[in-house]
Amino acid sequence: MKRWGKLLSAGVLLLLLLVISNLLVTWVFGGSQLDATGKRRYTLTAETRRIVSTLRQPVVMQLYVSEEMLSEWGELGAHATQTAVFLSRYRLAAADKVRLEIRRIKAFSDMEKQAISEGMQPFSENDKELYLGLKIVAADGRSALLPKLKPERRALLENDLNRILYGLNESKKVKIGIFSPRIPFAAIEGKSVFSSFAALLHEYYEVLKIPRESSLIPQDIGVVLVIDAGYLSPVFAYALDQYVMRGGKVIFLVDPYSEIRHDMQGYPPKPDIEMSHYLKTWGIDYLADRVVGDMLRGEKLKGGDGRYRVYPLWFLTEGENKTRLRFHTAGSVRAVDGQDLNFVELAATGRQGGDIAAEKIRYASKAQIILNYNQDYKKRVLALLAEGKFRSHYRGGILDNTESADKVQPYLPFAVRDAAVAVVADSDFAANDLWVASADPANPVYGVVPYVGNAAFLLRLIDRLSGREIGLSAAFSTSFDTDNIAETLYLDSAKMRQEKKEKLSAREADSAARLRQLKNSLSDSEDIERRREIERAEVQYRLDKNALQNLERQTVAAADDKMELLIWLCFVVFPSAMLGMFFVVAFYFRRGRLRLPAVLRRK
Repeated sequence: MKRWGKLLSAGVLLLLLLVISNLLVTWVFGGSQLDATGKRRYTLTAETRRIVSTLRQPVVMQLYVSEEMLSEWGELGAHATQTAVFLSRYRLAAADKVRLEIRRIKAFSDMEKQAISEGMQPFSENDKELYLGLKIVAADGRSALLPKLKPERRALLENDLNRILYGLNESKKVKIGIFSPRIPFAAIEGKSVFSSFAALLHEYYEVLKIPRESSLIPQDIGVVLVIDAGYLSPVFAYALDQYVMRGGKVIFLVDPYSEIRHDMQGYPPKPDIEMSHYLKTWGIDYLADRVVGDMLRGEKLKGGDGRYRVYPLWFLTEGENKTRLRFHTAGSVRAVDGQDLNFVELAATGRQGGDIAAEKIRYASKAQIILNYNQDYKKRVLALLAEGKFRSHYRGGILDNTESADKVQPYLPFAVRDAAVAVVADSDFAANDLWVASADPANPVYGVVPYVGNAAFLLRLIDRLSGREIGLSAAFSTSFDTDNIAETLYLDSAKMRQEKKEKLSAREADSAARLRQLKNSLSDSEDIERRREIERAEVQYRLDKNALQNLERQTVAAADDKMELLIWLCFVVFPSAMLGMFFVVAFYFRRGRLRLPAVLRRK
């Protein structure tokens, strides 16, 4: 009995030590909380804290959440809890400017009626309607609504809130001009091409459509977005030129081969050489007659024979801030030498780049394109930004001495203030098919789940050119964070072997291309030497393919080893260490080498 009393006393002592150490840490660090997630999911970025601290008026965040959702342990319940915790960070960042209200909803209650009247949209789970939505109300009465906080967009919540809070801080929205003469920016016969991107623009900016024959672009337009313009009419080309001379900002989406326009008109489009000439005066050389690709990052497509092959003209790459981008039959741009401008590379292919003449893909199948593709292992720039003082395309005002002369501003031969011209060599870049994983027609802005960051890339660029310092994180570019520990370990393991994988992938792609060329060049006649060469090429291809597969197995094995080590630490080593400490303390008490405090020894 005495022995068990000592063990109990040792346990009480350990508990006291734990409480004292916890109080000590709290006293030293002031109650700071630790975010141990890999991507700092519960920690606000410095830019977010800056936006919150500079709010000009108080805001109230009203989180509508069903009580049944909070009581469940499923994905929605965990997502609701995480969302509430994350929103509390905003309140802690500026308690005098942000108030958080959590409005619990019971079925058929007045709170549910209020949520519906506010525009909240339900999740349908097990024949139940559960709500998780957010309304942000500013002191001046302006508000923003996120009617359905989807789990797939949880990594985008901070960016959504940043844009909303920044907008509530602005006295008026930035004006954006859209010039898209050949691809309508709205719906086409019931099929929407740019609907998701257009919804984002209308949510965050004041969007104006610029007519085809405009002779003047107002300077209060912050950024002009020109989509697949092709040939510019003389009047509009002059208006755009003078807009830039007065410090305007323009983003061009150009394309040597627009797949959207191909679907619309029913036949392959021709390259637009006119736009190449127009941009060259402003220091950007647009190669309108070549379509670029990336064999290493190309998408795998299923051919008629059932085999999957890499199609290099459809590929993924990374832009600024590690944003994943998707391009289809894109062109390339480069800076013109001798220009007194500042150039910034916004996106490019990898080092395994290549290209093909635009004319060769107009009536060719994808299999033929793969055979004719030129793999030269050179990087191509896909998006380029030029900033500085540009020079005019014209030597005089083209509307001088005409009836329209009094409707335009005086001619300027050189820019009077710094301007900016950005070129993205893919006019299909903002189309839904290239970046939207799923979309909710009832929630066109916050119901879109992106799988790459095309739209986010353009929004960042617009913010940058218009001077809006929102400070978005790279999470906006991807769908959602990696929650799975195994997947995180695998990605870390793959990152360590990335360079070796690129070399093996390039070698395997070369072997496959050489083998296809040899087989296609083989005639019906018995060419013994050619067949032996094909056999050698097949052996080399199998060796390269096996090397790539072995590297993948090594990557998986390394991730599995880390997972096994983590399991041992969590479920064996750490519990054993804690148990060992307990028995060591108990042993010393039993030997009398440690004495209990007087309070515990009275008994």
